[in-house]
Amino acid sequence: MESIGGQPLYSAFLFPNGYGIGHGPLSLDDEPWAEMLLALSKVPEEIRLELRRRMPSAAPYTFTHAELTNVNIIVDNGNLAGILDWGSSGYFPVWWEFTCAGIGLGQEDKEWKDLLRMHLQDHTEARNFWLDFYALRKYPNLDERGLSFLKSSGLSMPK
Repeated sequence: MESIGGQPLYSAFLFPNGYGIGHGPLSLDDEPWAEMLLALSKVPEEIRLELRRRMPSAAPYTFTHAELTNVNIIVDNGNLAGILDWGSSGYFPVWWEFTCAGIGLGQEDKEWKDLLRMHLQDHTEARNFWLDFYALRKYPNLDERGLSFLKSSGLSMPK
């Protein structure tokens, strides 16, 4: 995983341990996982191991825009005229564009991304992994998603 020319990737959604921090280049699945773990430092080891078990393979790395929001798409007379803001693009896990298309930044963007996902290869399992990861980063202040992950895994909050 890398940006153009072997440069680091910047994604506060995939690597939420700090905005503007570069990651990579990364290769084997253990390398992106190690970077993602930085956001899970408060999560008990047993929970992290279960989440890692559910992580889908990142390969093949796929060139991804990673920010196909409604404001980055230019349409002229009903036709695609351009795509803006390639600053977050790079070679990401094959499932990342589909996952990003589930992150709505407002109602219009959510509606656009609901349509976009219908035209992307389905990676629902990977998206669910990421949603669980993103919820667990708030540990011990888990929302319904984080608590559901624990319950479905047969785990519980340590006392």
